[in-house]
Amino acid sequence: MYIYYICSSHTALGRLKHPNIKWICPTAPHRPVTSLGGEVTTAWCDMTKASENMLDDYENLNDVNEYITRIFSSEPQNVMKGLGGVGLGAAQALYYTSCYAFGWVPISPQIVIGINGWLPGWRRLEYNMCNTNFGTANRAATSRILLLHGTSDDVIPSSFGYKCADSLRIAGFPTLFKQCGGDHVMNEIRVWLGNVGL
Repeated sequence: MYIYYICSSHTALGRLKHPNIKWICPTAPHRPVTSLGGEVTTAWCDMTKASENMLDDYENLNDVNEYITRIFSSEPQNVMKGLGGVGLGAAQALYYTSCYAFGWVPISPQIVIGINGWLPGWRRLEYNMCNTNFGTANRAATSRILLLHGTSDDVIPSSFGYKCADSLRIAGFPTLFKQCGGDHVMNEIRVWLGNVGL
């Protein structure tokens, strides 16, 4: 069985060799990023300074959701599909996953790996999960999530990562959050993939 990942980082997850994974590593479009003083760089969406009150760029997040859905739709239906990324890529992967739970995107990412990321709209997740149609929690339970956070990440504080992970768990997503750095990241991913049966 193959798992197809949309991965935002050619240098991290895409290097992980696994016999049952086909990596798809698209490059994000160029856009100005507010947190970088408006510098134009590859980014899935705009990002303000990371904080609990940060503004989320839903317009571009939703555009990328459509892009991910098109890629998933072009792959065989009988394989598991997953998402992974680092930083903004992790944010996009988690956002797509939460949108699937709400029924806003049609394809379930069954395996999700996020490194040094966060969930856009995390504060609204628990409220929305408790005030939406039946079946949302069941869809959330189909996505297994691994979140890893570096011990010295100065862009996304690990405390913010913990809060996002807690929101995902409360909403019904099977989520493991671990703080680690350096060479330990790839080892944690390998162990976790083995624990979920890959």
